[in-house]
Amino acid sequence: MPYVADLLGRGSPIPFALLAGPAAETELTSVAAVESLRSLEHVPPGALAVVTGRSTARAAGYQVDVAIRTAAERGVPALLLIGVADLPRTAAHLATRAGIAVLSVPEDVDVAKVVLQLGQVIRGDAADTLARADAALDALRTPGESPTELLARVSEALGCPLTLTDEPDQGEPVWVAGRCRGSVAGPKDDAVRLVLPAVAAAVSLQRTHALERETAPGAARSEVVAELILSERAQAGQLAERARMLGFPVDEVHTVVRVRTGAATGVTAGTSDGGGTAHADLAEDRRLAETFALLVHQTRHPTHERWNAARLADDLLLIATGRAEVPEHRIREALTSVRAALAVEHPAADLHFGIGTAHRGIDGLRQSALEARAAADVAARKHIAVHAFDATGLSRILAAVSGSPLSRRAVDDLLAPLDVLGQDEAVEAITTLGAYLAARGSLKAAAARLRLHPNTVGYRVRRITARLGADLDDPDTAFALQLACRVRLQD
Repeated sequence: MPYVADLLGRGSPIPFALLAGPAAETELTSVAAVESLRSLEHVPPGALAVVTGRSTARAAGYQVDVAIRTAAERGVPALLLIGVADLPRTAAHLATRAGIAVLSVPEDVDVAKVVLQLGQVIRGDAADTLARADAALDALRTPGESPTELLARVSEALGCPLTLTDEPDQGEPVWVAGRCRGSVAGPKDDAVRLVLPAVAAAVSLQRTHALERETAPGAARSEVVAELILSERAQAGQLAERARMLGFPVDEVHTVVRVRTGAATGVTAGTSDGGGTAHADLAEDRRLAETFALLVHQTRHPTHERWNAARLADDLLLIATGRAEVPEHRIREALTSVRAALAVEHPAADLHFGIGTAHRGIDGLRQSALEARAAADVAARKHIAVHAFDATGLSRILAAVSGSPLSRRAVDDLLAPLDVLGQDEAVEAITTLGAYLAARGSLKAAAARLRLHPNTVGYRVRRITARLGADLDDPDTAFALQLACRVRLQD
C-alpha cells in the first residue's frame, strides 16, 4: 500500500505540500473527492479525501478544526486542501494528534489532474487506462450546459457509459448545497474508477450553480422580509419598494410562522470544550436554516399563495401570503411536511413552531411576526411541536408590548433592581412577584401556585418590594409590575 510520503517523493508535476501530520506512517487505500469540508462525513475509511471546493482556502479556523475531527472519526488518513498555504495552530495540533496528514496544492491547480495523479500513485494504473482517463479529464474542461451533456462527452472519451442516478449509494455521490443528491455511476473499469470522483465533482458544481441561480431571488426576498419586520417605520416605505421589486407581495395578507430552533438555548457562541463543540453547533444551525429555505423553495403551493422563508436572529420564519387569508389548516399541512423533512436530515433538532394570525400589509406582517414569536415561546415552554397564537385577551397585549423596543425598555427599567441580583435570583424574584400579583395579594394563593409555604412567599415579597421601592397597594404600580413580570417570564 502507498503512503503519503510516496506523494511527496515521486517527483510529481503537482507540487504536493505537507502542512501537518505524519507522512511515512499514513497508509492510503483509495482516493475520494468531496465538494466541501462539510462533506467529509461521507468519505470511506482509508481514503485520501480531496476537498475540491476552492473556498476552503477562505474557511474559518474552526471549520478546519471540525473537518479534521470529522476525518479522524471516519478513519480518513489524509486530507488534500486546495490553495491553503498553512493551517491554524489548533488545526495543525489536531491533525498531528489524530495522525492525519494534511496536504495542500496551489489554488490554480487543475483539480481533475490532481485526482488523476493520486489515482496513479494509489492504484498503479496501466498506460491504456491512464490514456482513457486523461481523455475523460480533458472532456471535463468544457463542462457544457447540463450534467447530461457533460456525462455524454466524458462517456465518449472513456469508451463506456456513465449515468446519473438518484440513488446515492450506486456510485460516486453528487453533493448539492451540502446534501447528497444522487450519484454518478459507471461500469467496473479502472479508468472509470479513476475519473469518477472528478466527474461527480463537476456535476456537483454544475448543479450547485444552477440551484444558486434558481434560489437567488428567494434569498434576496428573505433578507428584505427580515428587514421589514425589524426596521423602524421611517424605513418601511423604501424597504417595501425593494420587496415588491423582488416579488414579495407586501400589501397582501400575511401569516407568519416562527420556528424556534433551540440555538438560543444551546452552547454560547465563542465557547467550546476545546474541541470546537460550539462552532460545530453553529455550523449545524446554519445547515438547518439552509435545509429549511430549500424545503420552502421546493414545495409547491396553489398559485394564489406565496410562501417565503427568512431568518430572524436565532429563529426561522415561514411567511404564507395571499390575496386573502391562507387557511390555518393549509399552514398546518405545510408545517407537517416541513417537520417531517427536517426530521430526516436533522434528526437531533428540537424544533417548536408558533403560528401567528393573518394580517394585511407591512404593519400586519410585523404584527403576525410578533404573534408568531409569542406562540413559539409557548410551544417551547410547553414542549409541544406547534402552537397557534391566541388572538384574544392578554396574549395580544403581551405580544405587542414584547415586540416594542420602547415597551421593552420600560419593562427593563422597572425590573432593573431585580436584574442586578444575577440571572437565577432575578428569575426567582420575578416569578414570585408575578405569582403574588396574579393572586391579587393573597399569600396563600401565591404559595399554592409556587408550591411554597405562605411564610416563604411573604418573606420573598417583602424583600422584593424593598429592593424595588414599590407600593404594591397602589393599583397602577401593581398593574405595571404585573405586566412587566408577564412579559419577562414569557421570553
